[in-house]
Formats: sequence, structure tokens, C-alpha cells
Amino acid sequence: MSQSAARRASGRQAQRNKAPKSNMPLIIGGVAALIILMIAVGLSLSRNTVSVPGEQQFANQVPAPADPHINRATDAHPAYNSNPPTSGWHTGGNIGPWGVTTQPLADEITIHNLEHGGVIIHYRQDLDQATVDKLTALTRQLQQQSPCVLLIPRPTEKLDKPIAVTAWTWLIKLDTFDATTITNFFRKHVNQGPEQVGCALRS
Repeated sequence: MSQSAARRASGRQAQRNKAPKSNMPLIIGGVAALIILMIAVGLSLSRNTVSVPGEQQFANQVPAPADPHINRATDAHPAYNSNPPTSGWHTGGNIGPWGVTTQPLADEITIHNLEHGGVIIHYRQDLDQATVDKLTALTRQLQQQSPCVLLIPRPTEKLDKPIAVTAWTWLIKLDTFDATTITNFFRKHVNQGPEQVGCALRS
């Protein structure tokens, strides 16, 4: 056998003896990426599918053909479709201050808070101080997750339950303080308004 033929035969033998290239790193990488994607989707869905007993949804109340903005909180407008309201006619300027407020604010102002994606915890002005203190502490805890929560008293004659919690088009009413229900409602609906202004959850 000539030298060139021997080299060719040797080359073919070397190629046959080469170990096949493993696809294992690609497979592992693909599985890892799929797992990460599934976890992210699961976290997103868990926030939006959490059960909140007693919550009700109301249609977005926007008059046609005009928009829902009014110049002053005292301007006349049609009645809201829920109490407390969850959407509808409101001032287009200021919003209520986030956090704990000890004096009632007009619905025409606080609906703007809801439009921004906030959540409002209302309580009757005749509610006992111990429960108000619990609501205050919970509000401050929730603000660590998103700043857009407002605790506010509501005139006794304007609220048929001791506590009500609103978000854009959503409402629950409670006979007693329930931190879990309020927290679940907050986490499900905060930052879900048509104008999302700095209300995203931090955790």
C-alpha cells in the first residue's frame, strides 16, 4: 500500500473512532430555560387568579361620547354604579394622598387614585378604634409592596358595611377586619387601572 493510501485509510479510521458530539448541553440549557419560563408564568398567573371572597366587578363607567373627567369635585354628574364607586366621573388633576388619611375625601378625587392603579381601603367613620388601628398597620405593610394604597374614612351614612376595598372596577365589602382577604385583593388588583402610574408591586 502506498503512503498516500495509508494516510487516507488512517484518516478514515480516525474519523470513525471520533466520539459523536453530545447534544446534552443544549438539552440541559433548553430544559432550564423552559423551567424558568414556566415559573415566571406561574407567578404571574398566581397573582391574578388568587381567590378573594365576595369581590364584585362593575362595568367601567365612562359616559359616551365624553370622557369621565370633571373640573371640580362638586360638579354635577350622573350617579355611580357602586358604593363606594370603582370608576366613573372624577377630577383630572390631583389624586388623594397615598397612605393613611384621617378625613374623608370626595369620591370624585379618589377615583383618580383608582384610575392610576391604586387600591383604596374605606371604613365607616363610626368604626371602633381598635379596628382602625389594625387597618392602619395593614395599610403601612401593603405600602412596602406598592405605594399605591389609601386608607380613608367614609361617612357612616355612605357605607353599609364596616369596611370596603376598591380598585378600578372591583369592590369587596367586609363585616369584620380580615387581613388576608384585603391583602389578596390588593395584590390581585393593584396596578391594574387604565393609567398605571408607579403602582407596580415590589415583590
